[in-house]
Amino acid sequence: MKKDKRHEKASRKLYEPPKPKDYIRKNERSYTGIIEIKKNGSGKVTSNEIEGTVFIPRIYVNDAYDGDEVEFVLIQTPKFWDIEGKIVRILKRDKTEYVGEIKYISGAMHVICDNGLNVRLNKKKVEKKWEELKEGTVVVIDIDDWRDQATAHIIEVLGNKEDPHVSLTKIARKYGFVEEFSKQIQDSLEQYSQEFVTHLIPDRTDIRHEKIFTIDPADAKDFDDAISINKLPDGTFDLGVHIADVSAYIPEGGILDQEAAARGTSLYLPSSVIPMLPRKLSNYLCSLNPDVERLSFSCFMRINKEGEITNYHFKETVMKSAFRFNYQEFQQLLDSALAGKETDAVYKDFRQLALWSKELKDILKSKRIREGGIEFDLPEIKVVIDEEGRTIDIHRYQLYESNSIIEDFMLAANKCAAHFLHSKEDRLPGVYRIHEKPSLEKINDFFEDMAASGIKFKIPDDPTNHFYMQDLLKLIKESPNGDYLANNFLRAMMKAKYSTDNIGHYGLAFELYTHFTSPIRRYPDLMVHRLIKKHLKRLSINKSRDNKKFVQSLCMLASEREIKAIKAEYEARDLKIVEFMADKIGKKFEAVIVTIMPYGVYVRMKAWPVEGLVRARDQHKDNFEYDDKRRLFKGRRSGEELSVGKEVIVLLKGVSRELLTIDFDLVKGTV
Repeated sequence: MKKDKRHEKASRKLYEPPKPKDYIRKNERSYTGIIEIKKNGSGKVTSNEIEGTVFIPRIYVNDAYDGDEVEFVLIQTPKFWDIEGKIVRILKRDKTEYVGEIKYISGAMHVICDNGLNVRLNKKKVEKKWEELKEGTVVVIDIDDWRDQATAHIIEVLGNKEDPHVSLTKIARKYGFVEEFSKQIQDSLEQYSQEFVTHLIPDRTDIRHEKIFTIDPADAKDFDDAISINKLPDGTFDLGVHIADVSAYIPEGGILDQEAAARGTSLYLPSSVIPMLPRKLSNYLCSLNPDVERLSFSCFMRINKEGEITNYHFKETVMKSAFRFNYQEFQQLLDSALAGKETDAVYKDFRQLALWSKELKDILKSKRIREGGIEFDLPEIKVVIDEEGRTIDIHRYQLYESNSIIEDFMLAANKCAAHFLHSKEDRLPGVYRIHEKPSLEKINDFFEDMAASGIKFKIPDDPTNHFYMQDLLKLIKESPNGDYLANNFLRAMMKAKYSTDNIGHYGLAFELYTHFTSPIRRYPDLMVHRLIKKHLKRLSINKSRDNKKFVQSLCMLASEREIKAIKAEYEARDLKIVEFMADKIGKKFEAVIVTIMPYGVYVRMKAWPVEGLVRARDQHKDNFEYDDKRRLFKGRRSGEELSVGKEVIVLLKGVSRELLTIDFDLVKGTV
């Protein structure tokens, strides 16, 4: 459908008074889309009918909640927004289960949810065991009726809101992630044991004799990928990427498969993992733990000295991991081998494999960069939690060369899987991981940030050119505000997603790409395994499941679940950061300004990678005015300028667990 661009010439008049939510003027065109609700109660709608997102002021949200399918109209906008709208009808609720806290109002039991939903519970529908729940208890409710004032009943009690573990469970449930699996699903797993693996060995290629190993984070609980490597006399490499064969345990279309598709992905919280699969599979039978026989699905590749994959094939295998490395351990082995130092005896058999792994990684990475691949390498934040669920430290993840080795080997296997599926599309649809070019609007916004940071750069005719983007990112990382700008650079990119229609992967500069290497934690990888096997084994086609429309619906669901998982993980991380800062109110810290907005500046602390807001209107020692052209604030009395990269001293003013915000005040005597 053609995208509507009327908003580009929208006038700058004031809001009209709100009209009844189900009233649409005859001369107004309405649109449909999915709404996302912000913490402040406003929203934004994404629609296939309009380019970009539509901002919905709080007064025009009209009882829509996060994820709802809505009907909306465009409205004339004030000067700060390019496109605004108002909700006129709720077409479809995203869910009926919500998480909230018990609150007593005039003696009646209510549940107050984060999204503003306030439900009065009918006494007759409150089970006797829950009649005396204390205020502040976190519960899960199911909406019985949306008409007029919503009615609901309690289906689960999570616990006291002050419990650090409960606060994380609350976030998980808010986004639809549940720890437990049904009894029916648990019972279906009784047929699987180590004997099941032994029974299938004769039908598989036996690679138990090969020196296969895993490299994962130190705190990993499941291991779904392993590697083997050999360098041939002519300088070419044989690389094996061996993946947990999850599909062997999950009948397609069965109850466990339906549950895995509905979950879409595992959720990684600061203190725990809510798995896509039951732990009997994810942590035990499917996990490629060392010294045990495991069913695997392997991609064998021949790679030449230029990094070209000259041949590949997939096989159902049975393997036995010879060693489990974490990233730091493998890096220590590699560093010792490169320096010619003696290797720890336990690593001795893997010394040469480590050197070959680095050599091949360098070849693959160089080829990827030569062909336009964009290296983001953005540092992630690690929140360290104690057994009580409380934050004890916040720091950046340390990345090693060993991380890059696994990344490039997995990319190679994923490319092979995509190439294979694409070559067979005449029989079955493929599943691809696609990434669109960034919009010029977002790129231009980012250029303004760069200019405001004092970086000099030229803009070519095509700013989305891969090689220009590579140079731009390099320039950013070398600047004093590198971290801030690199994060904004990433925000300017489109979100990768799953689809049956391949358009390539912009960030990686791959014409074909998919996800094959993590079926324990991602449902699309399981889909890819099944599709490849259907071709290899010439299995019969299931017309109700193997058609493009059905496969695309699973791709869309997986993309939606991925977005929810990302939101939940960021929200959980931010909550733990806010809790960590709560006992530091009133203390002074060194910080650096990282973002300028019309209402204030965001600063990042030097002690921890924590950001917060200095609101301009609250700085009573000076009257700071925003200079839109220069993207900075200037004090009327002092003449002091607040710009990106400026080092300051701030006082922690307050935190909000509800809004997940951290507020600072400027202190006299900026650095």
